[in-house]
Amino acid sequence: MERMGGETQRIIDGPYVAVDVETTGIEAGDGHRICEIALLRFLRGNVIDSLVSLVNPLRPISPGASAVNGITDRMVVDAPLFIDLLPGILSFIDNDVLVFHNAPFDLSFLRAESRLAGVDWPGNPVVDTLALARRTGRFRSHALSTLCRELGIGAGFHRAEGDAYATGKLLLHLL
Repeated sequence: MERMGGETQRIIDGPYVAVDVETTGIEAGDGHRICEIALLRFLRGNVIDSLVSLVNPLRPISPGASAVNGITDRMVVDAPLFIDLLPGILSFIDNDVLVFHNAPFDLSFLRAESRLAGVDWPGNPVVDTLALARRTGRFRSHALSTLCRELGIGAGFHRAEGDAYATGKLLLHLL
């Protein structure tokens, strides 16, 4: 999403919500599900509120996904279902700008989970830090961890909360 002038300043001044999900696999269309979600509300570059939860995906986490995110079936067995978290998620994001790193991936899962719950995912404005990073032409790699390392943004990676935090901070560097 192209952001210029006053619109950029509105995003920087916030609030905006950085969002990340961890999943059981790489394709929502193949029946993979969300197993962790993090929403961090930023205001002027600082986290002022959060909603972070493991999610019971009602299916096994693939070995490949578990190897990346470290989340196991045992960790999510007693976690809430997405359908039970959805009202709180929708209330939390309100009408705020949503910030993702690779928005199409995360949104495909959020839309699929919402459909399963019988709800349409809302049409909040979306900013994708992956697209913004690519447009700059400054970076050899556009992986979140690489971008953050190059820009001195300290964060944990491959878990929803750490990735949402990194995404929220990365946005400020890219704008």
